[in-house]
Amino acid sequence: MRAYRVERPGSASLVDDPVPTPGPGEVLVRVEAVGICGSDLELVKGTRDAAFTRYPVVPGHEWAGTVAETSGAHPHLPAGTRVVVEGHHFCGACGPCRAGRTHLCANYDEYGFTRDGGYREYVAARVDLCHPLQRVDTALGALAEPTACALHAVERSAIAHDDRVVVIGAGPIGLLAAACAAACRPAQLVVADVRDTTLDVARRVGATHTVCAPAAELARRIRDAIGGGADVVIEAAGHPLAQVAAADVLARGGRLTVLGIAGSDRTTPFNFDPLVFRDARLEAVFAYPSAVFGRAVRLIDEGRIDPSPLVTHRLPLRDVEAALAMLDARTEPAIKVLLDPRA
Repeated sequence: MRAYRVERPGSASLVDDPVPTPGPGEVLVRVEAVGICGSDLELVKGTRDAAFTRYPVVPGHEWAGTVAETSGAHPHLPAGTRVVVEGHHFCGACGPCRAGRTHLCANYDEYGFTRDGGYREYVAARVDLCHPLQRVDTALGALAEPTACALHAVERSAIAHDDRVVVIGAGPIGLLAAACAAACRPAQLVVADVRDTTLDVARRVGATHTVCAPAAELARRIRDAIGGGADVVIEAAGHPLAQVAAADVLARGGRLTVLGIAGSDRTTPFNFDPLVFRDARLEAVFAYPSAVFGRAVRLIDEGRIDPSPLVTHRLPLRDVEAALAMLDARTEPAIKVLLDPRA
């Protein structure tokens, strides 16, 4: 079978691997759609945090497919079942896992980073990580993983109907956070970015207002749009200037949820005084617990959240390097690129 393997930073290629044999508690899944994430670019370049990386590895943590081979031990997952596979291969036995915080498993293991993921034709997947799809296709199901990250941030933000909500950063995670926030029906939902290339998608997923401005003017323009400070701000840009703007736009007593990751190459000291003076609540979220992933799958499968406006490209796996280069260079509008390992 075809697979895209990263041997080490800067060295990756399409290879021919044997089809995996499912072990106890596993089924064989034929991958039909896998999303490219910014962290996949970091993996290829070697800039991803070493604590969350192991080489060589096949990328792909946002993927879905169809059960190709099963056994009598798993009658609820017969061959032909469409499934989304949870990214975190948590142990289930450590303290965080027993507390339901599976994303903080003491034995971190994740498809696409420390074990081979979905940039290949087949994956032997753990049964308890397979979430069946009843209505939507696997291409839409592949967006459940980033949706779960966004949903975790929105749930931690505790959005109420009378809240003025701001999402800073209109990349894939920010747009999905906006879609999840829109499902809470807040009084106002503003999506802001320094570029306007994806703000039309923000409106399609539920934003009531959009703001495009240089970083230095972003907070003032957001305040003008909502007539004051925001009750909830979700920072999804992953940039120090966006973090500063997020604190500046927050109302007194507001809630700031940090979802974006700036990375070591862009990190600058942050002054927490604006949060102290506002008596603000700060949440920082990483990935998603297993229960949140399950809720994200159901929201998409039941049509209560529709992430399809984010999908700008569907390409065969053989074009993976061109796809990665396009996303890295930003030579054309691209939000979420899906690869099809079958093509």
